[in-house]
Amino acid sequence: MPASFFWVFLSLQLALVIILALLGIKYVLLILIGVGALSVCFAGRLPAILLLIAVSPVVFLQDISPAAIRAGKWAFVIVLVLTWFLGKILRGEKIFVPRTSVNFFVICMLSWGALISLYALNPVESLLNLLRLLSLFGLFYLFADVLRDRQDILKTVGVWVTVGVLVSLTGMYQYRLSMIRYGGGRVAATFENPNALGIFLFLLLPVVLSLFFLRREALKRLGLGITLLLLLLCLLWTGSRSSWLAAYVALVSFGFIAKKRYLVVPLVVLGALLGIVLSSSLLSGGLYDLLRFGRGFAFRPILWGISWRIFLDHPLLGVGFGGIPTLFQSYYPVSALPLYKILAPAAVSSHNLFLQIGAEMGVLGILFVVGFFVAYFLEVRGALRRVQDEQYRAILMALLATIPALFVHSFFELSAIIGAGSYTVFFWLSAALFQAIKRIQSQEATTEKMA
Repeated sequence: MPASFFWVFLSLQLALVIILALLGIKYVLLILIGVGALSVCFAGRLPAILLLIAVSPVVFLQDISPAAIRAGKWAFVIVLVLTWFLGKILRGEKIFVPRTSVNFFVICMLSWGALISLYALNPVESLLNLLRLLSLFGLFYLFADVLRDRQDILKTVGVWVTVGVLVSLTGMYQYRLSMIRYGGGRVAATFENPNALGIFLFLLLPVVLSLFFLRREALKRLGLGITLLLLLLCLLWTGSRSSWLAAYVALVSFGFIAKKRYLVVPLVVLGALLGIVLSSSLLSGGLYDLLRFGRGFAFRPILWGISWRIFLDHPLLGVGFGGIPTLFQSYYPVSALPLYKILAPAAVSSHNLFLQIGAEMGVLGILFVVGFFVAYFLEVRGALRRVQDEQYRAILMALLATIPALFVHSFFELSAIIGAGSYTVFFWLSAALFQAIKRIQSQEATTEKMA
């Protein structure tokens, strides 16, 4: 691509930044980050993935309205993905499409979503939400295309861990401020809400733990040990019980996968003790005080019941992808309407991936989601058995451990696979890391055969 073309493109972007900056100062950072990312992608001069990882947790600031977040976030992702591939086409480069069974479920989800949108209660809204889903899958293909060698993988993991440390420190500072001002509170750091931060943290925890066992140098182990403690403390202060459970499942799963009995046994014993304490507290009526379950715990069964009723009313085609919010209030019991007003907008989500997909996309939607989990788990496990490289094995073990954690977590929240939060970037990053390792191993095996 001619250098002059790039500079013209960059100048146009700069003009756009100036115009939009005049409209509102709080959008300047968002615009600058977008311009920087797009410029890097379009020019193809640096691995755009590193920039994406670094900006994803902070690209949507707390003072920007929820409407702006919903609209701007996925527009940013879609433009980023399209610009990356446009840049490749203009440079005459081949676009890499990973060979994975997951592609089948991605195509099925998108195709089925487009079909049922024609019969949705709100076709336009359903198609717009489907576009968001498409942007997530587009991120996966972008990441898989960018990661081409060992250094790319190691740098990406390093940046991801560094961002995790910075986010955790931000959460701890936020907790300290809330203690001073309000006597304590849940932290969200730079994410949309505490549950979103919890998802980001439990996705990263097995990666850091795996690297901790991989490293032999005392100084690196010490650094990774401190990082683990930071992540766990920040996770604790999110108050996200679904993320606590997912992190526990991820750590136990990692212990089994890595054959670390001295890690598994204490965790299983701890889980059993906590289970006994929680059961006892539940029977004695003290569970709410023990873990501050309060409205959140009482609220979810109501949401699950409503989602189930919507599913029973629309079992085949659902109400359209993303269409549940328009129906939730009409299904609410009269006695629960005051609770709806207090907890909105959280009251318009099922807080259960399978029930929400069932209500929005019918029985086939549930089968596609479950099939995705199964196919992804089997594919990562198969790759782990074939890979001999220690660094690659460490990453694959961590990624494999997150899959059962995500599955369990999906019963209490929208999953990191298709959720609307910034944390989804990191799930698709992890999936792309897996594909990159497969790709590199395949290339190395081919080279050895030719030699």
